[in-house]
Amino acid sequence: MHPMIDADDPLVADLLAGTIELVKEAGGFVAPTTRLIERAGQLSIESSAAAGEPLLRIPREAFVRVDRVEWSIDEDRIVIAQVPDDCGDLEWEMLYLQVALHNACGKLAWMRRTHPSLDPGLPEDLVDAVRAVVPSFRTPMMDAIDLLWANRCFRLPMEPGGSPERVLVPIVDLLNHHADGATGDVNGEGFQVTATPAFGTRECALDYGMERDAMEMAVVYGFAGSSRATSEPSPRDLDSLGRIIELASLPGARESAQPLRQAATLLALALDDAPVHGRDPRRGVVDAPADDHLG
Repeated sequence: MHPMIDADDPLVADLLAGTIELVKEAGGFVAPTTRLIERAGQLSIESSAAAGEPLLRIPREAFVRVDRVEWSIDEDRIVIAQVPDDCGDLEWEMLYLQVALHNACGKLAWMRRTHPSLDPGLPEDLVDAVRAVVPSFRTPMMDAIDLLWANRCFRLPMEPGGSPERVLVPIVDLLNHHADGATGDVNGEGFQVTATPAFGTRECALDYGMERDAMEMAVVYGFAGSSRATSEPSPRDLDSLGRIIELASLPGARESAQPLRQAATLLALALDDAPVHGRDPRRGVVDAPADDHLG
């Protein structure tokens, strides 16, 4: 196995190794102590580099312009229907590597099961309760591939003076979120990230930004942003938070309801609101998740 890879799945290991080598071929940099981790299809990055030292430098030549590709789905597999005419050899190879990687990790099936914005079986009363806090929730409902790239891409201009478009920055997209994570530095040559072990372990993190509260993180990314809980909700929101906690805590609640429950709990705890906490003393409040994984 490649010295920078620690993966359970041999195919995933090969695809991650190919990604590293292609980034290096393009003139990029991956810190020597970096390890790309895969466990049960979930991906992360660890490094023993000191905080603030260079971790990744991904050249623009290795970026993938996902909105210029035509996509289709075969059951739960991402299918490339057509690539743009101006797709060069390196971008083409990186595109196929990243699609194969996400298919090998079962990302679409996992998101359909766990993401509140995608699960077709999320109860309508819970959807309505969330819309009282985030009115745009599932309006409209995104398809699986669109949501995948919305979660994993940056909006960057690819030509001087060009409009920002969704761009997959390989390897960087494996960094999980933490509000104290790296912010990244984008310039004309590429995307650079420093080592930022915000979780108290060797795992490195990226701050996904946008100053979203916990519920916004749950509906956009599929996890509750435990490290930035809130801008203070209005009194009407308090009742909705309690309703979300109740509905998402019912016996047999779907896995996709759990980020909503965690987010509502974080917001309620931030307000120290006893009536919301007291709606169901057996299961109304849960501990905040320790970290925030996009996987």
